[in-house]
Amino acid sequence: MSPAGASPSEDQLYMDKLKQLSKYIEPLRRMINKIDKNEDRKKDLSKMKSLLNILTDPNTRCPLKTLQKCEIALEKLKNDMAVPTPPPPPVPSTKKQYLCQPLLDAVLANIRSPVFNHSLYSTFDPAMTAIHGPPITGPSIPSRKRKLEDDEHQTIPNILQGEVARLHSKFLVDLDPFFCSNNGTVHLVCKLDDKNLPSVPPLQLSIPADYPDQSPHWEDDGQQYEANPFLQSVHKNMTSKLLQLPDKHSVTALLNTWAQSVRQACLSAA
Repeated sequence: MSPAGASPSEDQLYMDKLKQLSKYIEPLRRMINKIDKNEDRKKDLSKMKSLLNILTDPNTRCPLKTLQKCEIALEKLKNDMAVPTPPPPPVPSTKKQYLCQPLLDAVLANIRSPVFNHSLYSTFDPAMTAIHGPPITGPSIPSRKRKLEDDEHQTIPNILQGEVARLHSKFLVDLDPFFCSNNGTVHLVCKLDDKNLPSVPPLQLSIPADYPDQSPHWEDDGQQYEANPFLQSVHKNMTSKLLQLPDKHSVTALLNTWAQSVRQACLSAA
């Protein structure tokens, strides 16, 4: 209850001060529990309990000046009420200190570098070679393409070079690396790179020395087109369409026939 004659402003000041001192309630309780069984501090214990009672019991009301004196007393007890936080127990280190720890730390620090693998190789390769010797490699496999002397190098007729250069970009044409004839015949490997058509085995062509007087020849390797029904359909279409070409036809006509055969097989499978 408010003391008799207390003005509303005084009452508000009292409540504000009480709220301000509420921070001391828990520390004060801990202090009381700490010295509760200490016979030498019974007098202090009585004062502390009185302070705690004023702060916590709404029915216990004292003049504002008394509350201000309580604040001074609590400030003096502040250091005694502070409960020191014990330092955390030391955690035993589980990380073993290896002899090469500095090296491991350097590796971990640079592992995301874009030149990390190159740096490792250039650093350790000489040492590893000195310890273990050069790497063991198998014997080199000789190329199936026969090596020719300078005067036996294969030449490609200009007319064939020009035709290949004018082909549609979907046809990729290269010399067959497994053939190197010095009788004038040119062996080509042709691939179909059309985003609208599925991938099919390459076409192998032999171009006679007197091309275009003689037509190119399709080196029909039936095994490549026997893998599944779709490729079998491509092979069947190709064989049929080649019979419809004139006796004298070009590389371009043959490749276009091949692409048409693949497209027809796609339509049949749809």
